[in-house]
Amino acid sequence: MICRRTDLYGLRVASPHFESRPEHMPLPALLARTGAAVGRFRHGVTAGHGLTTTSLAGLGVLAHAGGLSHRELAAELGVTPATLTPVVDTLEREGSLRRERDPADRRVVRLRITDAGRRRLATAHEQVEVVYRERLPHLTAEEEAVVRRYLLAVLDAVDEDGA
Repeated sequence: MICRRTDLYGLRVASPHFESRPEHMPLPALLARTGAAVGRFRHGVTAGHGLTTTSLAGLGVLAHAGGLSHRELAAELGVTPATLTPVVDTLEREGSLRRERDPADRRVVRLRITDAGRRRLATAHEQVEVVYRERLPHLTAEEEAVVRRYLLAVLDAVDEDGA
């Protein structure tokens, strides 16, 4: 059933865009709702480890990429440098990363994951993955490939930053 709404002229119009039941939503609306729900779920799971989704992702990027500048890490995570600042401050205060001057250019500060940060990342990542495997639907390799292609195509179509 399509939810009926009143337009600007007081006429009753049918629009699936206002449908509140997921099984009747247009795919873009369902995708947005699902993305928001997965984001809330991820937030709750990572918060159980004293991390945010951004801090967990930041530690992961630093573990693989080595020393990045604040701006480079923000770009990798798809956030603004201003958004990243309190995350980096907290991770540094907790001993998970450190700031170092770049010897080649003393104006640049590099962010590096510490050994404690690597241990924290490994533990949190492993436990987060367990929760995901328990809660999220299991897909065959073929199903996952179809979903992945679709999501990448959506991301390519709407991501103006090219992330």
